[in-house]
Amino acid sequence: MDLTILIYLGALLSSVSLVGYANSAGAFSGALSRTVAGGAASFTSTVFLVGYTNLDSFLNACISGSLGISGYVFIGGLAALLITWVSNLIEYRSAIM
Repeated sequence: MDLTILIYLGALLSSVSLVGYANSAGAFSGALSRTVAGGAASFTSTVFLVGYTNLDSFLNACISGSLGISGYVFIGGLAALLITWVSNLIEYRSAIM
């Protein structure tokens, strides 16, 4: 893994932690904490969408056969996990953690 990515992740996590501690101590007024929360939500949604598009491309490659037998094995495993999850939801009427 690239060292730059680790530095960025460390800086992001430490800054979020510091802002959270300062907000819980009452250091921020309402406007600044709303701004920080909005920025964090925007960043999180952007990261989710980028990850989703990568997952969508990967699943399409598996389904089309571009990855060979390993892609079909992955699709089969994913289907088995989804079937298990749905059957647990039906049987226990709640998500099992």
